[in-house]
Amino acid sequence: MVVARNLTLLRSHIIVVEVRILKTLIEPDIEMIKAIATLKDGSTLYVSEAEGVDWREYSYHWQKNDKLIMRWDNAPHHKDLPNFPYHVHDRKKVMSGEDSNLVDVLTYIEMQIND
Repeated sequence: MVVARNLTLLRSHIIVVEVRILKTLIEPDIEMIKAIATLKDGSTLYVSEAEGVDWREYSYHWQKNDKLIMRWDNAPHHKDLPNFPYHVHDRKKVMSGEDSNLVDVLTYIEMQIND
């Protein structure tokens, strides 16, 4: 489901102008997608998401001109942050985050681009 859901979102979202699929995997116990989306402001969103029956790993890395703007992920580091493992990286720091998905990230980016 993660592959179809994310492909549909990326291909139909108003801020996405191009999608490159790097890798997909669809097996009975796991689905995974890695993609790169070029956004209407010239920035790039790298999408990496995998899920199984009782787990989900993700990273949404947004950058422009090879410089990080923001990354949302649930890699199991930064154990000192509230809401571990959910966290957000910006250009200067790592902050506690919420469990994020591609809809959340695209909505946030759309608001930033349209400001």
